[in-house]
Amino acid sequence: MAQRLTHAERKEQTRTGLVASARRVFLDRGFHGASLDEIADAAGYSKGAVYSNFAGKDDLFLAVLDAHLAQRARVLTDLVHKEQRLAGAYHAVARAISAADASEPRWTPLLLEFWTYASRHEALRSIAREHRERFLGVVANLIEELGARHELAFAIPAKEIARGSAALARGMALERLLNPAGVSAALFEQMHTAYVNGLTRPLRDIRPARSKGGKHDDRQHPVSGTRDGGAAGVRRRARRA
Repeated sequence: MAQRLTHAERKEQTRTGLVASARRVFLDRGFHGASLDEIADAAGYSKGAVYSNFAGKDDLFLAVLDAHLAQRARVLTDLVHKEQRLAGAYHAVARAISAADASEPRWTPLLLEFWTYASRHEALRSIAREHRERFLGVVANLIEELGARHELAFAIPAKEIARGSAALARGMALERLLNPAGVSAALFEQMHTAYVNGLTRPLRDIRPARSKGGKHDDRQHPVSGTRDGGAAGVRRRARRA
């Protein structure tokens, strides 16, 4: 005899089904082309079920986005924990990003469509930014974990490395839409590893600079490797100047 689900379990099941169906419809139709009626029908629910779980299409897309980013984060986390060598981790991450983009070429255009729409609505832009920054924070933690494990310093804060990595991946994904043969996975791997390697330094190569008084200036940012707290320090020094 099958065990009956609780109300909370049924609600979560409905929500999960709606998010999965919404992802498929959004990818097929685009953000603006998709309708809540179509999404509900694809999931086997009424439109009322959508509104009992989400405030509207914007809220539903954000749930789709969160699920997508959570899956990406799990893949990257597994790779970072699995690869013992730094070079192996950098190359594995680049290959995973490229493979994910190649398997769903419509995701990047969909994301840009939503971002463009959200950028025109202040409240939604703020919410979308929070979701994005949360994911970049997860990736930044992985970068910092690599830095601690391999005794590395980074030229810029880990979160900005994550942001640049995502921007590179997004740009190359768009290039691949127009020129699939010219934008290969191997090319992206080479570009991405060059990007992260260019921002990586062994801690032993970072030497404290001497101040005007002849003393060492030890105010190095522990993660970025920049003195006086990175960008914040630059601003402070600019104000002092």
